[in-house]
Amino acid sequence: MAICVVWPHPATCGLVYRGSEMVPRDFSAPGAAARVGWFLILLSAATACQQKGTGPEQAAERAAQTFNTVCGRCHGADGKGGFAAEGVNPPRNFCDSSFQANRTDEQLKLVIRTGKGAMPGYGDMFSDVDLQGLVAKIRSFDPGVKKP
Repeated sequence: MAICVVWPHPATCGLVYRGSEMVPRDFSAPGAAARVGWFLILLSAATACQQKGTGPEQAAERAAQTFNTVCGRCHGADGKGGFAAEGVNPPRNFCDSSFQANRTDEQLKLVIRTGKGAMPGYGDMFSDVDLQGLVAKIRSFDPGVKKP
């Protein structure tokens, strides 16, 4: 994954050096529109650098990374669930073929978005593509499905 860092020149963000001091730039001077335009171009370039790929390979990578950092904390990196405090149901074991067979993809998406039991809901934190990637990752733990 590439990381893009854009450090704008002070003149593009409204500050200039006068002597050894930085002071606000007067945008009423000729050329101010051009400088603001360049600033907007740099800003959009920085935003584009932060966006991740949208292809299926990138979605699968994001899903694996998201599962490991968010879901895996409770469900385990191996998807087998984990331990819970007394009186609280443990996290689901995604390696349970009965669990896999009795849940639709839509039901899994709904639980990720709204939560269930001790699991918090993640609302709109994930795009539809990323959410589908997470469901595919959960499905990858199904022991009843042959792995390629």
